[in-house]
This record gives sequence, C-alpha cells and structure tokens, in this order.
Amino acid sequence: MNRGLALLFLFCFTAVWSQNPPIDFDGVVAPEEWQTAQHFTIDYEIDPGDNAPAPFATNAYVTYDDAFLYIGFVAEADMPNLRSSIRNRDEGFRDDNVMFGFDTYGDGRYMIALGTNPEGNQIDVKVLSNGDDENYDVNFLSKASKHPTAYHVELKIPFSNLQFKAQEEMRWKVVFIRNTFTATNESLNINFPIDRNNPCLICQSPAEIVLKGIQPKNRVNLLPFVFGGWSGDRAETDFDFQSPMGSVGLSGLFDLNSVTSLEFALNPDFSQVEADVSQVNANTTFALFFPERRPYFNEGNEIINSNLNTVYTRTINDPLASTKLIHQGDQQRLYWLAAYDQSSPYLVAGENGSNTGQGGKAFSNILSYQRTFANGSYVGLLSTNRFFEDGGNGQVVGVNGLLRFADLYTLNFELNSSNILEPNQDWIDSDESIEAKTIALDGERKKGNALFFSLERNTRNWNTELYYQQFSPHYETPLGFVTQNSIRGMEFTQNYTHYPQSKEGLIQQLNISIGSEMNFNYNNLRKYFDLYSDVSIQWKGNLRTNLNIAQVVNEEFAGFVGRNMTEIRSWNRYSPSERIRLGIFISLAETIRYDEEAPAVGNSLFFGTFNTFQISPQLQLSQSLRYNELRAKQNNSIYFKGYIARLNINYQFNQDLSFRIIGEYNDFNDRFFVQPLLKWNPNPFTIFYIGGNNAYTRIDQRQDFHINNAQYYLKFQYLFDL
Repeated sequence: MNRGLALLFLFCFTAVWSQNPPIDFDGVVAPEEWQTAQHFTIDYEIDPGDNAPAPFATNAYVTYDDAFLYIGFVAEADMPNLRSSIRNRDEGFRDDNVMFGFDTYGDGRYMIALGTNPEGNQIDVKVLSNGDDENYDVNFLSKASKHPTAYHVELKIPFSNLQFKAQEEMRWKVVFIRNTFTATNESLNINFPIDRNNPCLICQSPAEIVLKGIQPKNRVNLLPFVFGGWSGDRAETDFDFQSPMGSVGLSGLFDLNSVTSLEFALNPDFSQVEADVSQVNANTTFALFFPERRPYFNEGNEIINSNLNTVYTRTINDPLASTKLIHQGDQQRLYWLAAYDQSSPYLVAGENGSNTGQGGKAFSNILSYQRTFANGSYVGLLSTNRFFEDGGNGQVVGVNGLLRFADLYTLNFELNSSNILEPNQDWIDSDESIEAKTIALDGERKKGNALFFSLERNTRNWNTELYYQQFSPHYETPLGFVTQNSIRGMEFTQNYTHYPQSKEGLIQQLNISIGSEMNFNYNNLRKYFDLYSDVSIQWKGNLRTNLNIAQVVNEEFAGFVGRNMTEIRSWNRYSPSERIRLGIFISLAETIRYDEEAPAVGNSLFFGTFNTFQISPQLQLSQSLRYNELRAKQNNSIYFKGYIARLNINYQFNQDLSFRIIGEYNDFNDRFFVQPLLKWNPNPFTIFYIGGNNAYTRIDQRQDFHINNAQYYLKFQYLFDL
C-alpha cells in the first residue's frame, strides 16, 4: 500500500471511528445523520403484558464521539392522543417517554436510565437491586420534536459525567425503555423479552454497545451560591420582622480519575426548594420519615443503602463543611463522607415510641466499602460515627451483602453493632427508661445490635419472600433512622401474578398476595401477629385497583392488648386521559388508640384523594385531601379527627422556568400556609428561585386567620463546568 492510500485509509477509519458526519443535535433523528449508528428496536411489552408485542414501533440509535454518547429515538404514536406536557425536570414520568438505560460496569450493580417525554423534559433514575433512586440526577442534554406519526428524541450524554473504568474497548450492557399510553392501558416496553425468573433486569439484556478510544476528561465542577432571606414572627399581637440575612457558600466536585470523585461543600445551603408534604401524625408515637432531596447527597446513595436504615443523610442537618469521596472500581466501591454539622438532630428509639430532639455541633462520618460480583451481588462493610463537640458520641459498624444464586434466589443480609456514649444534655425530655437505661441524655453508655435477613425466590408467576429483623433494646443509629427497638420480627409473603393471554379482556394483569407478620419484644412477649391478603388489578382503561384485608390476631401496646381486629384498605387510580389523573384511598380498621394513659381499641376511618388536572400543556393543578378519625367502639365518641387539604398550582413557562403556589390547611393544628415559588432550573444543579412561606393561625379563638410567621427568600447557584 502506497503512502497516499494509507493516509486515505487512516482518514476514513478516523471518520467512522469519530462518527462523522457529526450529529446535528436538534431533536430530529434524520436518517442520513444516524445511518452508521448502532440500531435497536423496542418490541416487547413487559407491563401489563408478559413479553407481548409492543403497541407502537420504536427505533433507537446509538453513536458517539470523543466526548459524548448520542442516543436517538423515533417513537411512533397515536399523535392526537399523545400524553405530553411541558413539565419540571423528573415529572415527565407522567407522560409518554423514552429512556436509555446502561450499566457501565457490566455486573448489574445499578442501571442509570436517562430520557425525556415528547417535549424534551428530562427524566433520570438510578435502578438499584432493591428499588429505584428517582432523586438521582445526571447533567445531560436533550431535545425532542413532534411529527405527524411519531415523536423524536435526541440525548447527548457527556462521558465525563459518568463513572466507568476507561479502557481501549468497553462493552456496556444497555436497555431501551418506552412508556406509552393507549386508549386502554399504560404500557411499559423494552428491547428484549424479559426473563421473570431473573430478578436482575440489566444483567439479562442481550444488547450492548461497543465504545473504543474513549478518554473522558476529569470533571472540575464548582457550584457557588448566594442566599438572602427575611423573616418575621408574631409576638403577642404585633408582628415583627427581623433584619434581612444573607449567606454565600461553595460546593464542588473533582474527578481524581474516571472511577473516583471528590466532592466538597463549604457553608452549603441545604434548604429544599420543594417543601416536605405534611404527614398525618395523629395516633402516631414514632418519628416521621421524610425523603432526602438535597443534590449533594445524590451520588453514591446505592453504596450506603441499608434495610436497617443505618444511614439517613438528613441527620446531617446544617453542616458548615463537608467532603465526600466516591470510588466505583471494577470489583470494589467505596463511599466516605465527613461533615461538621452545626445542629444535629438526636433520635432515641423505644419499644412503643421514639423520642427526638435538636442536638448541637458534631463531627460526622459515613464509611462504606463493597466488594462487587456478577448479577448485582456484593458483600460489604458499613460504619457511621458522630462526635458531639460538647461531649457524647456514637458509632455503628456492620457487615452487609446481597447474593443472587441458582438464578431464582436473592439473599440479603445486614448485621450491625452500636456503641453509644450519651451527651449530658437536655435535648430530649423523658423520664422513661429502657432495660434500666434512661431515655434522657445523661451520659450513659449503651451497646446494641441489629440484624436483617431476607430470602426471595422469583419466577414468572410466583414470588416468595421471607425476612427477619431485630433491634436490641439499646441499639441506636447516630446517623440513621431507627424509630423502634427491643423488637424481633419476621414476615412471610407469597405472591402470584397472572398475565391474561388476550389484551382484549377486562383484566390486564392480576396480582394476589397472602402473608403473615409476627413481632416479639426481647422478653418474648408477642407484640403483633396478623394474617393478610392483597389483590391488585390493572383493568382495561387505565384503572388500577388495590384491596388489602388484614386480620390482626393481637397487638400489644404499653401493657394493653387488642385482639381480633380487622383492617380493610383500598386504593384506586384512574387516568382516562392526560388531563385527568384521579386517586382515592380508604381504610376502615379496628385499631389501637396509642395513648399510654388510656389505650383502647377504636374504629378508624382514613380516606383521601390525590388528583391532578392538566388544564393546558403548561398549567397543572394538583389537589389532595386526607381525613383521619378514630372513635371509641363502646359509645362512638371521638378520640380525634381532622384533615389536611393541599392545593398546588404550577405554571410552566418553558422547560426551565416555572411558577408554583402551594396552599395547605392542617385541621389538626388549625394552621394554614401559602408557599409561592418562582424557579429557573436549566440543569439539575443550576437554580435560581425566589419565594416565601406565610403561615396563618387563629388568635384567641377568633374565626379569622392571622399571619403567625413569614419568610421570604431568594437563592442563586450556578454550575461552572471547568
């Protein structure tokens, strides 16, 4: 071969390898641009059908260059009835959507799925072995367009925003996903027939993409912010505003290499843009759980996941500084977080309730190591500790693992040991004790242990699960969320799923479960024993129904025992069109009144509605109502009753800019609040918002409401990708 031919060959090879001609990233999947790309089709409906033909044809394409992975979708659809509205990020799950799922390590540890609805509104999720992390975010680009018989989606994913072991040639397992609506059903579809005997979805995918010569640049991200606020409170009859306040802070991320990242936060503002939805806490003696939504705690959550709730990152409440190291290697992964917290919540669990208080300044650490294996299996170590500046500390250390074997079985286990030296503080007000140790914080030393074990068997139609867990009387988690101890419990569940042969029938999918749960305290007193059955039906016409019936043989609370109590619960969800999504639940139950002074069995009524109305492609109205009451069985007198009503109005100017106003009335405490918020959010981490929170209560039993406290705030943070 002469020199000229060699140069011509080298040029052609480089052109193909670099995927030229380049993709015109405009949301239109033009055939001439994608002709050299890898091609896939989405042919199988896996829910509600069982590998049935997909209702619409979908073609997917994958190509890449040195810096980006490009994904294209052509999704044929009944365009006049397409569900597609302009939404906030991660709300496109309500519409038709397409997603690209991939496993960069090929061992099933997790699958990252990125996609959009037909408007280009981004959705992303990390699919884990024990659930989905919908708060996971990836900074990628997306565009979409609509055509007479289909909609197109293009994704542009920076390699630098993904963790993987860089090699000359890499093979990533991939899944192409489409969620669509027909006149009769919501339909979930993928590119291969699913093997329901295998619980690992990504592991069984026959599809893979081959990447050569990728050398991603290390990320250097800086995220500075400025925050300003102005608040006031009512003092007797006058309302006084404090002086305006402000703060600045900085967080950032540095890639040490393609599998290791280091994050930091200095004086971070960890306030949440979206306020927590109020929960009904009547007749509840245990602390309430609220999900973590703060972006700093996003990456690496699967490494610290715990069935024993060993880690609950919201216990790091107001840090002055924090660092986090994430390593995702070929066969091992590591998570380490350190923080200096200025105000740490304190939680002490008990047999019949939990006690909470607001603690002081503390140093906190979370360390997790896992050795990974094929099919998502791993064994690991997890340790947390917290040292209060004014004395007192706590540590938890444990082993954990998930093992998949013999194709059908999944074994999950955790074993923890805790060692607590209480501070001498008045953060918790209680004169009770547990096994000769006081609940009040008086400097006592406490040691405990916790154990979790589950075994699950999965087949096409039958799923069987057995689990056991225990928390010793003095077990505590300084950075976790354990609300009950002195308890041992086990549960057995048998589930059957029926997939009708025809899609024309009234029932599209049927699930039936039976099971039993039994708990004992550490004195071998049976605390709880029930038998239950559950039926879930997906009907033709986008209607889902769930009915649960339980017979509580006995339940013990503070020396009182309730026997032979019946519970009936039902959920119904109906979505005939994009404009209407309706949900209603009702619970009729005989239940204990959890009052240590006068426990009794009463008749409980708990019902509510959760409804969403898409007024236009940009305007959405969401409404919820939850009513709860408990009456005495003997004379029908009321122990308690009340409701929480909430209204959320959201107007989406475009994908990045929105205005919403929330109004909520809590009848349990006769309190009303209004929260307006204007938000600009062009990517997961850059955000500007201005809003407020006005709370109203009645004064001196008067009928009208008066403002009790108010807060107005603005924040701007911007992601610099250097």
